[in-house]
Amino acid sequence: MAREKDENKRIAVLQSSKLLFSSKGFVNTSIADIVRETGMSVGTIYTYFKSKDEIVRAIVEEGWRSLYSRIEAAMAGAENTQAGLKLLVDVFLPELLQDLPLINILLSEAIDFTRLEEKVETITDLVSSLLKADRPGASGWPGISRQMLRTGLIVVFLGVLNAVRVARRSSLGIRTEDIIGFVDFMARGSLGVQP
Repeated sequence: MAREKDENKRIAVLQSSKLLFSSKGFVNTSIADIVRETGMSVGTIYTYFKSKDEIVRAIVEEGWRSLYSRIEAAMAGAENTQAGLKLLVDVFLPELLQDLPLINILLSEAIDFTRLEEKVETITDLVSSLLKADRPGASGWPGISRQMLRTGLIVVFLGVLNAVRVARRSSLGIRTEDIIGFVDFMARGSLGVQP
């Protein structure tokens, strides 16, 4: 007989797994660890997920879909490039940076399961369309090819994630707000957007 699914149990598996993957690493976390952390049986875990790989994919994909749908909705109402950049830097980047367990997963050995390249393409498309909207009829932004924009977004995104992770685990004396302020300054300067 098939077990009945309970969304609260599924969410508990995701939350516990996220913390375990973040603290122990994806490779070093076993299904037995998840069983111990959740207090659920192995059978219950497998009712919701076929494997540990499927769990990490669900953590990243569901978190991404939730964040990106909110970004898209907010960007649809952005008046101009500056307002769009302000939303990305002042609202959504800080939200992402509060989720240190997710940052650790994105930067860990679980990167093979997170389809990061798809997420980079989606964000590149979003920023590219934002820049094009500021210059109707233009094929791009002066001096910035799509590849350069994509490269810049990867460098900034991965650099910011690593900077936040290191800053929170050390005594460097910088805060997440300092990092966001720097990203804001660099984004506006590199895209020629006035504050």
